[in-house]
Amino acid sequence: MADIDEKRIRKLVKVLANYSSILIEFGIKDQIIKTFKFEKPLTSIEIVSEENDKIKQFMKEMEEFFFIGNTDYETDSQFSSLVFVSRFKNLLDVAISYTSMHNSVLDKFADLSGILTGYSPKEVAEYCSEERLKKYNLIK
Repeated sequence: MADIDEKRIRKLVKVLANYSSILIEFGIKDQIIKTFKFEKPLTSIEIVSEENDKIKQFMKEMEEFFFIGNTDYETDSQFSSLVFVSRFKNLLDVAISYTSMHNSVLDKFADLSGILTGYSPKEVAEYCSEERLKKYNLIK
């Protein structure tokens, strides 16, 4: 069975608690823990912060638990990073590749990013059918 050691989960929870100032997206800590427990294949974390060093330290600490990758960009005076965590290397590689190819605009590959992050095909289809995404022809 894959490693979902309770001791490591408790350690992960403690590490995540140290980054509350940058992990502000609703429910993101729970999503990260679900990814660790293999309940989700991958989690994307959008971090917008002036604390560039803290973002880098967060990613370094996550390497103990996950394969991790990111794309960075700057907006005004803030540093932004789209961080992906997964316990599956190839899923992470695909997510990073597509993110880089589309300049961190997830809408252009919302079908793939939705499936990679654990949404059902029906949820992905409903999301991709939204008016703003129709221009990308992501579903037939």
